[in-house]
Amino acid sequence: MTSKDELIKTEILNEAQKLFRHYGWSKTTMEDIAKAAGKGKSTLYYYYKSKDEIFDAVVSREMEEVFRILKEAVDKVETAENKLRTLCLTKFHILQEKVNLYNVVKGEIEASIPRLMDLNRRYEIREISLVRSILKFGLEKGEFAQYTAEDIDAISFAMVCAFRGLEVGLLVENKFTDLGGRMDLIIDILMKGMKA
Repeated sequence: MTSKDELIKTEILNEAQKLFRHYGWSKTTMEDIAKAAGKGKSTLYYYYKSKDEIFDAVVSREMEEVFRILKEAVDKVETAENKLRTLCLTKFHILQEKVNLYNVVKGEIEASIPRLMDLNRRYEIREISLVRSILKFGLEKGEFAQYTAEDIDAISFAMVCAFRGLEVGLLVENKFTDLGGRMDLIIDILMKGMKA
């Protein structure tokens, strides 16, 4: 694709994202997206086969942005413990910012779970990989007890599952009070078990 094509796709996704946030997926039409982007419907269909494909692209782009922010934040700190703490706190601050979007599309997400499972799984794999790299970093620096590669894989998976459970609880209950304190407690518990 040319840079012009990429620019058009970006414009479409930017406008679609605003509409999905404001009206939700079900109330947003291809015509609404085309109008907001200043394009004809035929242009939309040239780049995207359906509204579902646009929605998936918007969600993928948001997931990519979240992962980029997490990676940058993690890379700035020195110890594995601080990397894990930074990962958790940064992720929850991002969730806190996006809670309104979640509330708008919550019912639609539940109705579209099969379609979004693949997107979620791809993100989860990247997050597990990031946690695994932090744990390996901690092993190399002598911060953690010696674990096998299989142990590290299992611990990484378990940590991401635990984080995911907390995320869902926070989103559903919309309770972000003392987020830092809660995350510190979780990280402290995890670190006591991991330390060398």
